[in-house]
Amino acid sequence: MLNLNTKPKVLNKKIISLMLLALAVFISITGYAISTKPAAKPVETTVPVKTDEVKVMDFSGQLALTGILDAQEKSNLSSQLPGIVTNLGAKEGTFVKKGDVIISLDKKDLLNQLEQAKAGLANSQAQAEQARLNYENAENDYKRFQELFKSGAISQQQMEQITLKRDIAKSQYESAQGAGLDAAQTTINAINLNLAKTDIKSPIDGILVTLNVSVGDTISPGIPLATIVAIDQLALTGNLSESHINYVKVGNSAEVSVDSIPNRTFTGKISYISPTSIPTGQFFPVKVAIDNPEGILKAGMTATAKITVNNPSVIVIPNSALLRQDDKDYVMVVKEGKAVKTAVRTGLKNEESTVIIQGLHAGERIVINGAERLANGVEVKE
Repeated sequence: MLNLNTKPKVLNKKIISLMLLALAVFISITGYAISTKPAAKPVETTVPVKTDEVKVMDFSGQLALTGILDAQEKSNLSSQLPGIVTNLGAKEGTFVKKGDVIISLDKKDLLNQLEQAKAGLANSQAQAEQARLNYENAENDYKRFQELFKSGAISQQQMEQITLKRDIAKSQYESAQGAGLDAAQTTINAINLNLAKTDIKSPIDGILVTLNVSVGDTISPGIPLATIVAIDQLALTGNLSESHINYVKVGNSAEVSVDSIPNRTFTGKISYISPTSIPTGQFFPVKVAIDNPEGILKAGMTATAKITVNNPSVIVIPNSALLRQDDKDYVMVVKEGKAVKTAVRTGLKNEESTVIIQGLHAGERIVINGAERLANGVEVKE
């Protein structure tokens, strides 16, 4: 039987062959085009930065010392004697002067003792005077009998008796003139000293800030009775780190600002630098004395003292070169075209620059702009 579909099958095979040939030609042309395309340029890995040479120069900066104001001079009053309070010479909060009597104790017993001692002294003086007269008479008798003895008018025994009488009178006079009078005067002096102690006086000019007794109270020696604070000068106590402490000395000037008194500064001077660090270490207490003639400053206020210090011939770098990481300071040092992360120890600082104590040498080149963008070891272009 004759197959009527033979012609269409032949036609389909020809079409498929032509399509495969066209695809092969397209792939060939595309592959050639790709192979002849220029290669892409490699990605640039060098980072452009701004660098500068590490230099040695003189440096001036400020150290900040923050703390609480307290009295530069404070006096706690107590009694050296037991007694009863009979009078108060000032009230809490009032201004007192050096030498003002703040607390008075009962003096009656001591005054009675003083009268008795004075009477004893008068008696000793009378005895001494009588002993002097006795000695004077005995001396005159001795001289008179000595002439009689020379002329043979009296015996050797009589002369010896007169001499002994004279010697006894002399000894009694010397005794009355010495120990007796001295003892009586010593007693009087001791009583007068105790009488002075019954008036408890202010040793400084200042404000009576606390008064812990009332009239009629019985007090004991050494018990705190009152506190007086000088207000013409206050003190700011703060801590400086071990890296800064050797830059300051007693007498350095300071400019002091107080949080509660804006737009005003006060003059101060370093009055004390501790020779030892605080118990936790690495920080040293420093005290700044601040003049307060107007009485504006008050104990308990928070203040900051700025101390200007000079540091000659040191390595100084711009603050922009410093990197801070994990509480440590770093800079990027350029070595053989690469940025090397280098740890440094810093010293004084100001608004623009920082002193480097350790980690850098003069002549080295460091990145001063763009350091924060760099990884350790990356190639850089200056």
